[in-house]
Amino acid sequence: MTDSAGPLEPETPGARHLGAGVYQLATDYPEVCNAPLWTYLIRDADSFALIDPGVKSTPGATLFSAVRELGLGLDGAQSLLATHGHPDHSGGLTEWKAAAPGASIAAPLGDAPWVESFEKQWVQFWDDYPGTLDLSGERRDYEELCVPEPRVDELLRDGDLVAVGSRQLRVVETRGHTWGHCAYFEEATGFLFTGDAVQGRGVRSSDGDTMFCPMYLNAVEMRAGLRRLRDLPFTMLCPAHAEPKGREDGLALLDASLAFIDDVDALTRGFVDECGDDPVITGELCARIAALVGAKNPLAPQVVTTARAHLYLLAREGRLDAAWLSRDVAITVPAHHGAHHVH
Repeated sequence: MTDSAGPLEPETPGARHLGAGVYQLATDYPEVCNAPLWTYLIRDADSFALIDPGVKSTPGATLFSAVRELGLGLDGAQSLLATHGHPDHSGGLTEWKAAAPGASIAAPLGDAPWVESFEKQWVQFWDDYPGTLDLSGERRDYEELCVPEPRVDELLRDGDLVAVGSRQLRVVETRGHTWGHCAYFEEATGFLFTGDAVQGRGVRSSDGDTMFCPMYLNAVEMRAGLRRLRDLPFTMLCPAHAEPKGREDGLALLDASLAFIDDVDALTRGFVDECGDDPVITGELCARIAALVGAKNPLAPQVVTTARAHLYLLAREGRLDAAWLSRDVAITVPAHHGAHHVH
């Protein structure tokens, strides 16, 4: 493995050197969606891989210039990797592929359909909260983050190895956040790139005004994925929406992520007990989770997705029965407040 960036001046305005030829690249996501987001570059001589290259605008806004500042050519991109299919992690793939046609786009098997088709992602995820959340008025905003979509060249399964020159990244399936979410682990250096699997107790907005709730589709899968990551001998944990952390702080963030799931589980169970024989309304649970996190919008996709994950868990345990209420039934649903960050 070669780190040819040079030991004296390894950083540029758009790229922070984390060691061992790994760079943290700034994105335009704080301006686009009011949330922090990092792309990671793994370098071997003049070849490199990119992990999670932002939304459609990100390559042109920040990444192309950062790569050139490191003395690399855009055509040095060997692998373009997505940890999952959400637009802030896969939306920049098409722009990169146009700049580096020889690069291979790789994504986890379970999320590749979302990377390749926003329509599939819309139907299966963004438009799947009847009676609680309606994003139809914002569909065009979401499309603009990732359309036109790329074709995935390499479908990744748990345990697969991705080559970056002489370096190798191992695919670690984590699921939970999405059905196919994965992390990438370089055993030789201990760098672990976790995408959205590790979010602690939430992500603070770039303007500091609110918090974004940790989002996951399935609480059991999310716990299992976090525990897999915790068992790895990593030395540097690199999340997508938080600053990189050494082992001690990385373990603390993993523990906070696990504790958050436990806290929401306890909150949900207590809420269901309070409801007694009355209907359990998803929007009401969302309000409680938002208060726990410090999120201003209780009906943001992050909150609604996580609330439903915990309600589904109780339904599978037999503590809840799924039912549809008539629109004539009076229910309490928190007011909707503004735009949504995708993560």
